[in-house]
Amino acid sequence: MKTWALIVDTWREALARYTLLGFLAVSSLFLLVLTFALNLDIVDGALAAGTLFGKAFEVPGKGPAIATVVATGQSVFAGILYVLGVFLAVFATGSQVPNLQHRGTVDLYVTRPIGRTHLLLGRFLGAVTLVSANLLILCGGVFVIISAKTHVWNPRFLVASALILLVFLSYLGFMYLVGVLTSSTPLSIMLPYALYLLSVPLVAHDRIAAAMDTRIGAGAVQTLYWILPKTAEIGRDLTGYVLGKATPAFLPLATTAAFGAVCLGAAVVAFNRKNF
Repeated sequence: MKTWALIVDTWREALARYTLLGFLAVSSLFLLVLTFALNLDIVDGALAAGTLFGKAFEVPGKGPAIATVVATGQSVFAGILYVLGVFLAVFATGSQVPNLQHRGTVDLYVTRPIGRTHLLLGRFLGAVTLVSANLLILCGGVFVIISAKTHVWNPRFLVASALILLVFLSYLGFMYLVGVLTSSTPLSIMLPYALYLLSVPLVAHDRIAAAMDTRIGAGAVQTLYWILPKTAEIGRDLTGYVLGKATPAFLPLATTAAFGAVCLGAAVVAFNRKNF
């Protein structure tokens, strides 16, 4: 019951601060644009013509199979949602830990018969349910709209949404660590964004390390690569999986999950040692 109460508190805070409504508004706008902007004409299982943002197009001769068109389109949307979903989720949950540590709020929680570890992990679980629901609306909405328009159902797209959630959970663990250490909402939002952008070029870590003038610099690049989330690799595997051309590699997923777990564990330790 205590855990459920913490989850409910997380949702109430998101509603009170309009972050949940903002997330839903952006997701709804995206789905509405997709609903009315794309129309396809399918003849004998192949794409014949269509309209995109009010502009008609025709496919000469016998067009590509609609299943191929759907998989290609969904891979593009998966890449867009990968970036959009993570960025929106970070923005929606970045204030949770700093707000929790405000005078008055934290005093109310720590006087209750609940441990600090339980308190922080309960809030973390609340954030997970909040973002999961929004990703389900966003990714599930795209899946339903495209599938309803084409009558092609590609469940790999839904699996891709689970990969987006995994990446976000890794960054959420980092956000909780930053929030506990600094009690700053701006830093809790900006540093995950910076980490996201930093991790992308590290996909070329071998070439970057080879270009370094010193072994220390090359070692630092390699160390950063193995420690930080594998944002680019997972994004590449995600789009390839939706296309049916690749299977997500285990190592990027495992190291990304480990980064989030270590950060969350460090956040719990730091939270238990803080004086309130």
